[in-house]
Amino acid sequence: MAKFTIGGKTYSVTADDIIKAMNDKEPEAIRNYYVEIANKRYPIKQVLYETLGLIKIAFTSMDAYRVLEKLGFEVKVER
Repeated sequence: MAKFTIGGKTYSVTADDIIKAMNDKEPEAIRNYYVEIANKRYPIKQVLYETLGLIKIAFTSMDAYRVLEKLGFEVKVER
C-alpha cells in the first residue's frame, strides 16, 4: 500500500486497487509515460485519475510516476 498526498489530500492505494480500477477502461493516447496493466498500455495520469477520481489538472505526471513506481509498476517511456 502506498500513502501519498496530492493537493493537500492524503490517499492510500494498493497495486490491486489500480488493477481493478483499470479493468474495464480503454487506454487513452500515450504522450510520454505509460504502465502496462493486463497487457494494455495506459498513460500514467489516466491510471491515477481513474483510480482516485481526480481530474487530470489536479496533479502532475511526476505525482503519477512517483505513486506508480512506489506500488511496483514499471513506468516506461513511449518511443
